[in-house]
Amino acid sequence: MTERRKIRWLIAHFPAYLFIRTAEAFSAELEKMRPGEFEIEILTMKDYVNKYNKLHEFLIAPPGVEGLEDGPAGGAARWEKAVSKWPKMFAALGDGEFELSQTPIGLIGTHLYRNFSAIDLPFLFKDHDHVTDVLDGQIGDSLCNQLAKETPIRGLAFTYSGGYRVIGSKQKIKNLTELSATKLLTHSIHSSKLFKGIGAKTFGKQYSTDLDLADVAEDPNAAIETTYLRFTGTHVYKTEHSMFTTSILTGNKFWDSLTEDQQKAFQIAAKNTAKLEREWSIEDALKYEKDATSKGIEIVDITEEDRAQLQKASAIVYDTLNDRDIDTELVQAIIDAGNSTKH
Repeated sequence: MTERRKIRWLIAHFPAYLFIRTAEAFSAELEKMRPGEFEIEILTMKDYVNKYNKLHEFLIAPPGVEGLEDGPAGGAARWEKAVSKWPKMFAALGDGEFELSQTPIGLIGTHLYRNFSAIDLPFLFKDHDHVTDVLDGQIGDSLCNQLAKETPIRGLAFTYSGGYRVIGSKQKIKNLTELSATKLLTHSIHSSKLFKGIGAKTFGKQYSTDLDLADVAEDPNAAIETTYLRFTGTHVYKTEHSMFTTSILTGNKFWDSLTEDQQKAFQIAAKNTAKLEREWSIEDALKYEKDATSKGIEIVDITEEDRAQLQKASAIVYDTLNDRDIDTELVQAIIDAGNSTKH
């Protein structure tokens, strides 16, 4: 009997159970198509360092904000230290130090290929069907192929890993006026521009080099751009202004070592897993809302009027886009994909 080839899947983000669930689903899908050929070992960054005694940068943990979104214990004091590990992580994936991972779109856009950041734009998608058409269709495939051409990394599929973004806060936020009075921790430059447009004082989580989390953590009116499953507090302002997406990634070095039939199996397994994971994210959100009251969580839905105002504020994000940031033709193609009659 031929020995199974061991494949290492690195869990690079939290909450870990979401990403472990996806890795396990991929493993099951791959086994259906290539039975007995591969064994997938699922490792957190800490597991990886402890087992292989290398890439100790993986132990740099992002800081959390108490009462909003907790990071791992012993998180770094400042964000720039945590952000510095991602180039190491991508380089290791490209070199074949491990074979698979799953990473937020924003990190891919920041550190690898800028056009991935288009998916993070506010109010880009009309609904889940629009997302599926884009990410599982020609546009998503083109992004993955272009990533492989321009970097040592290949995208295999797109997942949600949290679904729509919302605002989590320490105190109840009932409307945009109250949101504008907060100190808001955001995940991207696009979100920072969006919420600055309605008057909020924003701090950039992934891209800032001078972020002092203490300024946010100690403020009783602080808030964070997050998703239901990453938020640890009790007050949610349901804005659903953008989608938190990730991509299943592999390195070109590993990819080239596979046969053509194996490559096809990996692509199909990734697409099937991504579709399943996005369905899970929708179900997770519905369950979160169903259980919210019993868990002491209060969710305030944004009104139609405030949503229209927030969407109007997003115009500054699109008006300031240029091809050095994101291919504007790509953005228009994504928008056009949502203008079909079925949406």
